[in-house]
This record gives sequence, structure tokens and C-alpha cells, in this order.
Amino acid sequence: MRKNKKLMILVACLITVIGVSFAYFAATTIFSGNGASVSGTTAVIGGSELRVEGSLAFNDLNIYPGHQNVSSIKVTAIGENELIPYNVIWEGTNTLNTPLNFTVYKTSSEVDVSASCKQTKGVVDGALRYYEECSISNIDQLGSIVASGTINTNQTKATLVEDEFITSTNDGISVYYYVVLEYPNLDENQNSDIGGTFSGEVTVEESGATPDINIIAAYIEQEDGSYEEISDIPQGGYTLNTEKSVCSNGATPTGNTPNITINNLSKSGTSCYLYFDEYNPYAARDILLSNYSTLLTRTDFSNVITNAVSETIYYADTTNGRTYYFAGNPTDNWVKFAGFWWRIIRINEDGTIRIIYQGTSANTIGTGTQTTTSTFNSSSSNNMYVGYMYKNGQVYGLQDSSIIKEALDSWYNTNLLNMTDKIDGNAGFCGDRMPSTSSGNINGNGGIGTTTTYYGGYIRMITNKTPSFECANNEDLYTANDSNLGNKALIYPIGLISADEITFAGGVYGINNNGYYLYTNSNYWTMSPSIFGPSGSAGNFYVNSDGQLADNWVYFTYDVRPVINLKADVQLTGSGTSTDPYVVVGAE
Repeated sequence: MRKNKKLMILVACLITVIGVSFAYFAATTIFSGNGASVSGTTAVIGGSELRVEGSLAFNDLNIYPGHQNVSSIKVTAIGENELIPYNVIWEGTNTLNTPLNFTVYKTSSEVDVSASCKQTKGVVDGALRYYEECSISNIDQLGSIVASGTINTNQTKATLVEDEFITSTNDGISVYYYVVLEYPNLDENQNSDIGGTFSGEVTVEESGATPDINIIAAYIEQEDGSYEEISDIPQGGYTLNTEKSVCSNGATPTGNTPNITINNLSKSGTSCYLYFDEYNPYAARDILLSNYSTLLTRTDFSNVITNAVSETIYYADTTNGRTYYFAGNPTDNWVKFAGFWWRIIRINEDGTIRIIYQGTSANTIGTGTQTTTSTFNSSSSNNMYVGYMYKNGQVYGLQDSSIIKEALDSWYNTNLLNMTDKIDGNAGFCGDRMPSTSSGNINGNGGIGTTTTYYGGYIRMITNKTPSFECANNEDLYTANDSNLGNKALIYPIGLISADEITFAGGVYGINNNGYYLYTNSNYWTMSPSIFGPSGSAGNFYVNSDGQLADNWVYFTYDVRPVINLKADVQLTGSGTSTDPYVVVGAE
């Protein structure tokens, strides 16, 4: 990163002096400003954009000594978590002999402030004096002063705020600077300013500063619940207590050792007190299970479940361990994450938490329970189109993305990219393409071209009513590209619910069910292939508007309900109800 690189230029204000006199011994004429328009530009630093809006305004007409004006300058950083150091500066021309005073405040949100000045005059030692008395509305909402100084005669550059920091986000994070500019009322003759000018630009330049973080003290929890001071930050095995830990300058610490992050760094000299609790890699699972007093198993999946229960969770044992899942109409599997509402499908065998999108509010039915609508694929003329990803001539191809995968990836990139540290990429999503030319049992044949094929889900859900949490083939376990499991084919760790998970939850193929938590009164896709039929079309499972598990050709347009897996070590608060949902700490 090069130092002193100019990032942004704003049009500032030209002030032209007209008339005869305007200072302490003013006669009848005054200082008059001519303002310029407001504009902003965008520059790229590394992978981030820094945008600035606003200007340093001092363009009022009829200015007397003592006049004040307040200007708002907004700085927005857009990018992928890049820390940007910068200075806010003025550059231009100032021929006024009277120094202009400036005072700068900083806020995280916009405040409605304005200056109001009352012009007056009086006689001092026989001379007529013109001046102004000014006040600024809502100045108490601006907090403390972050910088102050003067712009002197013949000065061409002044730093308004020095060594600021902002961390870019995908949605953009903004700060606001409020600059109070004053033409002071001096106890001396200021007539020499007649004919002078003040003009220039407000700019932002890159600063060479690095964050100065001072860890004043760190503490580790003891067995009795007390905390003991330690001399070094733990290198592993502990989680940061974000409720007790605190930093100055509005910075916020997050993470688990050894990866502690100080967010919202905005000033050098930030000081922190950090508190660490013993780290639990299965914190989410343990928190959830502590709230459920009844554990049940199921063996019959031929009938729907509609029971409205609380404090009850089901479990099943697989070759990978035990998974816990919700069935029927639970009232306590609600989650609030990244600003959206979700329902918990199950606790995976590895302790991660699988959740399905429910909307921007606690909706239970209707179009609000989906992010968009989509076909699964644009064509159904080949077996390959049952795949979440596919390649012509291969049963388990991964070359091309389905239409619905592209829709999910786009939504993730827009809405969840800044939550990646809370989302797991290993647990994956099963789109089982185990083929068979028999509808009664799996024989491993078919799955290519236009061969009539019954996929594993068809035989389990339609023929035998025996759902499974196992993914039959590793190539059909869609995991993130940095995973150590599955096919490692996903750019983003997002997918869909499986037909098996629908069945475990209480849905049954061909039977209506409006009494379980996955009913939405609308049609939505699952990830599971069903059949390439004798008619020559590829079909996948979906949940229809009556709540039954069904199947249809992949070119039909149905709702899209994203599914993600939360990391096993996330911290949860809340009780899981729609009025007090589980909330992922740090992702509120």
C-alpha cells in the first residue's frame, strides 16, 4: 500500500471577499461566500473501495466575524474485511490573514445538525462593530471532539483528522465526520482580510499508520467462576468472553484463541481488557441439548407427524455418530442469524447445526419463507439435470452448476459473505444420485443419458419409506472447496434440504401435512433427485403447497429456501421460540 496516495476528491467551497470591511471595525459591508456543488468519487485500495460524500462548506452569505458553519463528511468502505488507514485533509488556497478554526466530531450514524447564527452590531471605542453569535443544534449528539486546529494564511494543506482506521465490509460500513468551521471574532482589526479568498478541496489520503492496540490485561476463567490475570494471550483452547471483554474507541473483540480479532478499529491508542473462558468445540450442540428434556427415536416413517411439542428432540445413529433432529411442529427450533429467521433441521453428527431459511420475520407460511423462485435446471432431457452440479456422461459429474445452485450462490454472496466465520463448510449437503434401473432396490445401473433411472431417494422415500442421514456417495456430499470431506465443489457453503430430512421431520411422499414446521403453503425444492422417467424427463423431490413430499420435472419453478450449517463452536443465546429465538453471538 503506497503512502500519501490520494483516494478521493470532493468539491470544496470557494469563498470570495467582496465589499469594503467586515471585521472588528467593520463599517457597512460584509464577508460573502460563494459555495460549490457537492460531489464524491470512488477509489480502490487493495480489494476495497473507499467512498466519500459531503464537502467542507463555508459558503453562507453575509458572514461576520464569529460566523460558524457545520459540514458533514461521510466515509464508506466497501470490501472484504480490509483495514484501511487514512487521513481526512483540506487542500487549497487561503489568503485570509485571520486563521480559520476547525473542530471535528465523529459518529457511526448520521446526525441532523446545523449552525444558527445571529448577526449583531455595536459600538466599541467609537467604532461600529459587526459580529455574529452562533449555536449548533444537536451538538450534544456528536460525542467528543476527535480533532481540532486552524487553517492559516497561505497554507495549502491542513489535516482535519489524522490516522483514522476503517474496516471494509461487503455491505459497506460508514462513519460520519462533522466539521465546525469558524471565522473567529478577534479583538483586533480584521480589515486586512478584505479581498482575500478561501478555496480548495476536501480529500482523503492514505495514512501510513498502523493500529496501536494495547492489551492492558487478560484474564482466564477459573473453576470457581472467577477470573485470574495472565501475562500472555492463550494460544488455544479458550473462547473470548465478548460480554466481559471491552476495548476503547468503540472497538469490539471477537473470536477464539489464537485467532482474536479487534473489530471496528478507528483510532490509534485503542486499549482492551480481554476475558477468556474455556473453549468448547461443541458449544452449540451442548447448549441446544441442555434445553431438551425428552429424546425420542423413530422407526415408522410412513405416517406424517403434526405434534406441536417443546423441549423434545429426536435422534438417529449413523456411521458418523449421532444426529439430533426436529420433527412435527416444534415451537422451539427458531434461530435468528445474520438478520434472518431460520428453523433448525438438526444437529449434525459433527456438532454443526443445520438450519433452513424462514424469512425476514417469524413467518411460518407464504412467500416470505423463500429468498426467490427458480427452476432446478433449465432442461430435463438428460439424467445429468437431476444434479445440483453435473457433467454430461457422468453419474456424479461436477463440471457445471445447476440453475438453483447459481441462485443460492448469488444470495449467499450478497447476504452471508461477512458471516463466513460462523458458517461451516465441512458438514455439506447431500444430493444423492445413486442410480438404479429398478424401482425396488439399488443396483447401481443407469444415471446417464436418457436411461430410465430411479435414484436412491426414490427407493428410500417412495418405495420403502426408509429415509437415511447417510450420503451414499462421497461425490454427492457437496462441501466447500477448502473442506477435508466430500466433493469440495462449492464456492459457498450453501445448499438445500434433502428429501430424507423432510421425511425425518414428518413429511411423507404423497400425504398432505400442514401441521409440521416445514409446511409453508407453497412449493419449494429439495436437493434430492427422484427419477429420470420413461417419458424422458429428469425429476427431483420438492415439498408441495399441501406439505407433502412430491416430485416433479426440474424445469418447474418453485421456491428456494437456503440451508446452511452453523459451526459447532458458535455461542447461542435465547430459548428457541419465535419470540425468543436462538441468536448466534456475534452474528445478531
